[in-house]
Amino acid sequence: MKRLKVRRTALVALAMVFLALAWIWDLFIAAWRLLVNFIPWTRFKRAFVALVDRLPAPLVLLIFLVPFLIVEPLLVVATIAVAMGYVVSGAIAWIALKLLAVGLIPAIFDLTQHRLMTLPWFARAYDKVMAFHHYADQIVAPYKEAAAEVFRQWRRRAAATTKRVPGLAHLAARLAARKRANGRPALPSSG
Repeated sequence: MKRLKVRRTALVALAMVFLALAWIWDLFIAAWRLLVNFIPWTRFKRAFVALVDRLPAPLVLLIFLVPFLIVEPLLVVATIAVAMGYVVSGAIAWIALKLLAVGLIPAIFDLTQHRLMTLPWFARAYDKVMAFHHYADQIVAPYKEAAAEVFRQWRRRAAATTKRVPGLAHLAARLAARKRANGRPALPSSG
């Protein structure tokens, strides 16, 4: 029984880490698309996609892997720098390289996905990752709902406390109005 509990806990933790990384991946793709919309790179994007369409799929895979092939050895160098006593500069280099890789790989994947899916093994691997993504969603869903319920209870308690303390309700209403005026939607009331 205890072994099953440990296994389930490890599986839930793995699923949560996987979903967090998938969320970060999606966030970087969204940021890349937003950046492309702000900067007049649509011509570049069209030209890049046209180039990708003309290239054979294995070469497109190489283009997709280039940031990984450049960054990973440099991450080893940054780790060695930390081990040799250059902690601050090594850590800054490691973080900057990781952010570069995490930001660049999703952007390139977004531009090359249609060609990468023509590789049968890549499409199978992608399907397996997506299947695990859905499985991880199913595993974590009850915990997400429980956490959402806890937050709802906290908000109800805060609202009840706000109503009991004189002047605090007025202050909360003013802050909510200020948020709405700044273009941010106010949180829905729980009462």
